Amino acid sequence: MRIISSDEIDACLDDRSVLETLRRAYRSNTVAPETSTLTIDRVNQLTGALSVQPAWTDFAAQGDVSRGYIGCALALDLPEQPGPAASLYLLFSGSAGQPIALLDGMRLTVWRTSAMHALAAGYLSREDTSRLLIIGDDPRLPRLISAYADVRNLTSILLCGTAPDTQKRISGLATLKGVHVGVTGEIHSAQEGADMILIAGPDAGTGTRHMLTYLDPPAGCHIDVLDADVQLPSDLLDEARLFTSDLSLPPSTELEWAADLKELTQGSKAGRRYYGQRTLFLPSARTGLADYALAAHIFLRT
Repeated sequence: MRIISSDEIDACLDDRSVLETLRRAYRSNTVAPETSTLTIDRVNQLTGALSVQPAWTDFAAQGDVSRGYIGCALALDLPEQPGPAASLYLLFSGSAGQPIALLDGMRLTVWRTSAMHALAAGYLSREDTSRLLIIGDDPRLPRLISAYADVRNLTSILLCGTAPDTQKRISGLATLKGVHVGVTGEIHSAQEGADMILIAGPDAGTGTRHMLTYLDPPAGCHIDVLDADVQLPSDLLDEARLFTSDLSLPPSTELEWAADLKELTQGSKAGRRYYGQRTLFLPSARTGLADYALAAHIFLRT
């Protein structure tokens, strides 16, 4: 069995190939059952969680077991450990069933998350999108912005509440050559000039989330939500056309979702209906299909 490290994952991937891998995956008949999440009792009445997200080639539909894989993402989230969950991806041969690769799940998750958001932005943001406003901080930002640059011709990026180290890493991206990268503390005025707004996470300086009650993006703006715990204004959620990555497990059952990535990539549902429409993407927690496709892609390239 091959063990594939985070460095090997970074060395074999590029934004375009990852994005197209996910596009093909959402158009495929890959089997991706429901996620199983098991509760782990800890001391002081705290609980952890072990989630299991399997997926495999639809062998019955293709009438052949000599091609394809069976995979499973394992993620462990413990209350004593802040930050992203520890994770691994295990890939089995589809023909003989033996394990063939164990991948660094945390690095795979960074690439998958970035490509998923960029794929959505490619369908939902206006084609002339060039000005990006980023609210908050997240260590995945450089990877995500690099993926954005693969689907839209960015000319200006404004950062608000982003850590200096993250700002430096973003400014140094080779894919942003010629792009203005600046800092602002005035979200209210900065949003007026934005074609796309990314809500990334808490403010790096205070560790708290920005109050977004005033968030009222201009007509035609696309809002991409990386921070799953942010409180979005109800007026925006009522007015914008809402999209997610997997409608079998939407982020909220109380909202009216227009489509998911499977429907967008297959062309069965429309994205933006008119130029001035505001669109919003908030991904589902169910990612087994995308993880499986990317793990198989990495295995074939290493």
